[in-house]
Amino acid sequence: MEGQMMDKKHYMPKKIMIIFLSVVLVLLGIYLISLTRNSLKSYSYIGKSPEFKNIITVDGSGKVTAKSDVAIINAGVVTEKLTVEQAQKENTDKMNAIVKALKDEFKIADSDIKTNQYGINPRYDWSDGTQRIIGYTVNQSVEIKVRDFSKIGDILARSAELGTNSLNGPNFTIDDPEEFKAQAREKAIAQAKEKAKVLSDQVGIKLGSIVNFSENFNGSSGPILYANDMAYGLGGGGEKSLPVPTIEVGSEEVAVSVSISYEIR
Repeated sequence: MEGQMMDKKHYMPKKIMIIFLSVVLVLLGIYLISLTRNSLKSYSYIGKSPEFKNIITVDGSGKVTAKSDVAIINAGVVTEKLTVEQAQKENTDKMNAIVKALKDEFKIADSDIKTNQYGINPRYDWSDGTQRIIGYTVNQSVEIKVRDFSKIGDILARSAELGTNSLNGPNFTIDDPEEFKAQAREKAIAQAKEKAKVLSDQVGIKLGSIVNFSENFNGSSGPILYANDMAYGLGGGGEKSLPVPTIEVGSEEVAVSVSISYEIR
């Protein structure tokens, strides 16, 4: 009897200790969950939330018509000769003459003439199942920015006279489209916001803060004229009084599309 009472005395503190530890562990778990949730809430987000949110996304687009102010022309010379030295010399002579005419005759600024390609490649003969070098090709081209459109036709014709045999352009564009992009973006955002307001009224929801925004810029180009489409031939130089092609500039559309996501309250 006395031994049973002693066992109960030892058993009761153990049971109380187990219950106490269990309660402490449960409270600690609740505290850790609450701490994690609060830390997640402390993160700011633009377009991406660490918690699941109800959102609605709307799109908008805006366009602005602008006049092109720059024409891009690429003029190149491709030369094939038996040796590298021969190919380089002839190619360099023709290209230097073209660049000189651009600067002296057409007053194109140095900053508007840029070499965008220069290459030397061997030419092979594969007859009789063997490979042998039969010559070399030198290819050089320059990118020309023309700001006075009245000179475009003359530049194309003069380049052909001086030996260009790889010519494409003009590709009309806007040198600094940021002002027009801002105007198009403003229209796109206004359209998206109006669409969001209409949808919220129709669906019966209340719009909250903007949680995501993205945009896409699409600048459409004017007409592109390629050498094969011109009214004159590219005979590799030496041809005089070649006809001057008529160039129509037209206009260009600057387009911006946006996507806006709202939190639903």
